[in-house]
Amino acid sequence: MTDTATTRTSPPDEDSRPYRFVDHIASLLREDGAARRALASGLRPWTGEPPGAMNRYLAPWLPTDLHPQRLRAYCTVAALMTTASRTGIGSGVSIGTALGRASRSLSATTTELALRRVARHTTAGPYTHLRGAVRLADAAGIALDWARLLRELDSWYFTGSRTCTQWQQDYYRITENLPTANTPTTDSE
Repeated sequence: MTDTATTRTSPPDEDSRPYRFVDHIASLLREDGAARRALASGLRPWTGEPPGAMNRYLAPWLPTDLHPQRLRAYCTVAALMTTASRTGIGSGVSIGTALGRASRSLSATTTELALRRVARHTTAGPYTHLRGAVRLADAAGIALDWARLLRELDSWYFTGSRTCTQWQQDYYRITENLPTANTPTTDSE
């Protein structure tokens, strides 16, 4: 018998890893102040390896033999989660969507500048500007989908350009009130 309240409908193992990782980090942040402090140490400038304090909490949940760029994605998401008061696991809310929604209650100039910073494709990734974007989203009460962000950062080397484009499109669909693929249309319009 399966408990449907705790069963997540997600693809097999590797595809569900971001969800399991984010669920684990969210649980740690709720229950363990020492874990929160250790994970927050990942907000410091990246030196090529995670701060030692993070390893205790991350190592059991990381794929083996991670490339340093992929390791940075996991460390960054865990660290960023310590700064946000909300989590939208599985919500599909990207950085672009979050900043677009935030522009309704915060300065549109500020949110668009944050978007430009994170959506500038470089092989180094958007890491140095993500904290500011997350702060803006959180200040506006927008819950990011951390698992989505982890997937986007984890594959940045291969799909970063596409991710930047997607974040920009997500933002401008909201700020320009453009219909999305899921927006119903009526014949009477």
